Amino acid sequence: MHCLRCGRCCLHLDIFIVNPSSILADGSIDAADQEAMIIKPAGKKCPHLAQQLLHPQEGEVSIAVCTIHHLHCYRGTPCEQFEQLGPEDAVCVMSRYLRDLDEE
Repeated sequence: MHCLRCGRCCLHLDIFIVNPSSILADGSIDAADQEAMIIKPAGKKCPHLAQQLLHPQEGEVSIAVCTIHHLHCYRGTPCEQFEQLGPEDAVCVMSRYLRDLDEE
């Protein structure tokens, strides 16, 4: 799936995420920490979601950025494993569906 970096999944989906307070200085989590993964309810912004402004020639564009995407603790999370049905190189179709939720 080709992610559109819209950030809507990080707002509208119920999903288990890495607990921000469980991330160690080296970017990992303690395997014995029973609260290392927490539920992020639908409608609540993921605490790891940030917006980054890009300045292409057409004007300013905002994209969603996961602040822990590069850390070891992100490996194997539901977010990393998220996939959509369809061709591997297809553009994300969830964005269009979730955009309709934004407009409600």
